[in-house]
Amino acid sequence: MILLAGCQSGLHAPSSSDSSGAAAAVRSRLERESGGLYRNAVLSRDLAAIGDRLSEASGGMPVTVLVLDTTIANAYFAPGGYIYLTRKLLTLTGDDSETAAVIAHEMAHILSGHAEARARFGVGAAVSSADIRQAIGNSDDVRALLAKGSASIAAFSRQQELEADALAIGLLAQAGYDPAALARFLKAMQAYERAGPGGETFVASHPAPSLRVARAERLADASPSSRPGR
Repeated sequence: MILLAGCQSGLHAPSSSDSSGAAAAVRSRLERESGGLYRNAVLSRDLAAIGDRLSEASGGMPVTVLVLDTTIANAYFAPGGYIYLTRKLLTLTGDDSETAAVIAHEMAHILSGHAEARARFGVGAAVSSADIRQAIGNSDDVRALLAKGSASIAAFSRQQELEADALAIGLLAQAGYDPAALARFLKAMQAYERAGPGGETFVASHPAPSLRVARAERLADASPSSRPGR
């Protein structure tokens, strides 16, 4: 299983060689398991406009932005240029630039081929059955093997998040949005996670929030906007 989302959780994503039917099945499953689609004509129009601006900035990547009717704050990318934001996540964005920052981050994962790379890396990092057979009878060894594989994949995921942040900031600037919006949104997400009953939950697959925010702020400072942000 590889993450469909750049952010917290997801579903198995088909490779580029999979049929459009398989891609549609992935999207259908994601929608079904995430509360279904939230339909609001005004919101849909606003999100489509943001997607169009970012698509133009990316060189024409097709973008369809949809909203999932769930109280979980998350964002996902799916085959075919589909970006899913949850209703809860949208309540954490303060303006169009911050919403665009989330969409641009997910687009960056697609443009960078992160799902495919994570799948390949996951296969390479998996603990082999021979390793487990050799360690059988020593539960400490088994746990150590599994932890090593999980840590390798988590570190790879964190690197992908940093890459997606950098590319997203470039897309924001090119599209005329405030490149500092990503750092603002990350701060809002961090505050939300800290206030939750479980504390911060995305650190395992994401860089430390404070370091990620600081890096995003530096990149934004060095990234001139093509026109005033919104």
